[in-house]
Amino acid sequence: MRTSAAILCALIITGGTIALSQPDPADHPTPPPQRGRREFMEKLGLSDKQKADIAGLRTEMEKSMVGIQAKIKLARIDMKALAAAESPDKASIEGKLKEINDLQYQEKKEAVDHLFAVYALLTPEQKKTFKNQMMARLSGGGMGRMGRRWQGFHREMPEDRAPH
Repeated sequence: MRTSAAILCALIITGGTIALSQPDPADHPTPPPQRGRREFMEKLGLSDKQKADIAGLRTEMEKSMVGIQAKIKLARIDMKALAAAESPDKASIEGKLKEINDLQYQEKKEAVDHLFAVYALLTPEQKKTFKNQMMARLSGGGMGRMGRRWQGFHREMPEDRAPH
């Protein structure tokens, strides 16, 4: 009876942990190339050399991301197996969660590194435009799905209830 209660408790904790982990990006269809990004790049007035250099940087970043995303997917598969074990080991599951978190951090860092590499290729005037665009995105003007959701939510709220 005591063993059954311990296993049930471990499964509940494991289930909660899995439910709280971030969703698998592979479960969502890849969005088409962002029209906004293309328009923004046109607004920068890039030279042909800058366009080629940025395309090369993007290709390298995408290759790196594929490797990281594959590792995340494999770690999630391992975590599911750990959770489904006859006697789930909490420490092993927590270790796998940390591994997934570290890989997700690495993925985000790769994206930031890419932005800084692009920034280094720009002229001083282009850097101003680039920086203004990044500030707009970071303040809720386009940070992925959540940024768009927030914008829509904010627009639909009456002025007196909108957050400031």
